[in-house]
Amino acid sequence: MRLSILVVSCNPSLLNGMLNSLATATRLDTSEIEILCSWNGDETAEKNIQNTSGYEFLIAQRVPYHFAGNMNSLAEKANGEILLLINDDIILDPDSIDQGINSLTNQSKSGIIGANLRDENNQLSHCGMSFDSRHSPYHKFEGLIKNEDRKWVNIIEEVAASTGALFLITKHNFSKLLFNETYKICGEDVELCLDLREKLDLKVYICQSLSGIHSVSKT
Repeated sequence: MRLSILVVSCNPSLLNGMLNSLATATRLDTSEIEILCSWNGDETAEKNIQNTSGYEFLIAQRVPYHFAGNMNSLAEKANGEILLLINDDIILDPDSIDQGINSLTNQSKSGIIGANLRDENNQLSHCGMSFDSRHSPYHKFEGLIKNEDRKWVNIIEEVAASTGALFLITKHNFSKLLFNETYKICGEDVELCLDLREKLDLKVYICQSLSGIHSVSKT
């Protein structure tokens, strides 16, 4: 299997929107994709999930929410050679997954392909992370410019780290590192990127064409 899409959710409305966007985000055959969900909502909400992606969707586990732990467990269950980690509050742009996979496959020393994300007002929300003078990570240009104002940026750009809201990585490389499960809310994505660069000598890239709308903090 080519691709395993991993998502954690308790909100059928958000999940349905993300699933619907998958229908145009890739042209891979139905036999090449599986969608694995770690569900932490109730039974009533679960009945409202509507998979309109055209791809196999599976509630792989029903466990309490813990992003790092949930994702590590889903990755272990995944059959795909490539993992797409995605938040349920993201609406993908057409062809974005295929563009991301192409970058992961063809870019030199590629370890993680992160995304170019914007909010509902078309303000840039993520195009990679940098670190300030106190070594704290921050999202470059977050909320400061319109998404289209970055047209001058290369299609592929190396960055220090990428958000875990949406990125591609091979299962082989993810299994070597995994998310650090001692984080309660956030930080595991940054550590994974740093570990990938230091321990595996690979690079983190942002692919401008792996893109979508991210309703931040709605998940």
